[in-house]
Amino acid sequence: MKVTNDKSSRKLDAMDLKLIEELEVDGRQTNAELARRIGTSKATARRKLNALLDEGVIRVLAVADPSALGYKTVVTMGINVHPGEVDNVAEKLASYGNIRFVIISAGRYDVIAWAMFKESEDLSDFIRNELGNIRGLLSAETMIYLDIKKFSITYVGD
Repeated sequence: MKVTNDKSSRKLDAMDLKLIEELEVDGRQTNAELARRIGTSKATARRKLNALLDEGVIRVLAVADPSALGYKTVVTMGINVHPGEVDNVAEKLASYGNIRFVIISAGRYDVIAWAMFKESEDLSDFIRNELGNIRGLLSAETMIYLDIKKFSITYVGD
């Protein structure tokens, strides 16, 4: 999924934001539950929800706990590349199944990637056999997560 600002022209009203906030808490709520929680009719809640979905402002999805799926090694990689190779390196990284998040950044690193591996040996193999062979890559710093104290994908509310 490529994240862009294409939806930035969409004006969200207070009810849209309440609806999004409720879905961030529990995306399985019925239209009746959403309507009750945001203080509107079921028809209005359904209409607003469908508009947000149809316009691509929101997606409803399940988020799994990586450790429950057997991923024991979670890392962030800070990567520096040759000038002019940023997009190529980012696209190559995004093509790997273990890489879950790739951003092009300004600052210490040109590209930042988030990845998960079942075993530390899988990470080692990836670094030696895949990462090390990406054309244009200058350096990579791998930061292994020891413990995750907070993981949030909410954007509305506290």
